[in-house]
Amino acid sequence: MEIFCVAMDNYFTSPHVIKHLRTNGIGVVRTARMRKQWPPPGLCNTQARNFDFNEFRSLIDEHGTLVAQWVHNGLVLLVSTIHHVGKYVLVNRRRPRITAKNKTHVMKVRGNNFRMDIFIPLLVHHYNQWMG
Repeated sequence: MEIFCVAMDNYFTSPHVIKHLRTNGIGVVRTARMRKQWPPPGLCNTQARNFDFNEFRSLIDEHGTLVAQWVHNGLVLLVSTIHHVGKYVLVNRRRPRITAKNKTHVMKVRGNNFRMDIFIPLLVHHYNQWMG
C-alpha cells in the first residue's frame, strides 16, 4: 500500500527508481521517454500515426508497473504504480495546437470545436492535475 504518491516528469525514467520507490511505499505517476531497451516489448517501436485519437495501449512490466501509451496531441508514454487499466473520466479539453504531425487526427475528431468533452484515462487525468 502506497503512503505517498509522486508525480514526475520524464527525467526519472529508470524502472529501478520506480521499483525502489514502490518498495518504500511511494506510488509513482509520470511521463517517460523511450530509450534503449525500454519501454517493454509490446509498446516499443510504435508511432503516433499508428494510433487513433485518444487511443490508450498498456501493459504491466516485469516489476508490476503499468506502462501506457496515449494519443492526444501526440504520443505520450506514461507510467504508474497506482492506476489500473479501464478507468476513464469525462473532461472538457481544449483542442491541441495543430501541427503537421497531428493535423489529420485533430481535425477529424474535433473539426472547428475549440473545446470538447472527451473521456480520457484516469491515469492521464491524475497526471495532468498533479503536475499542474
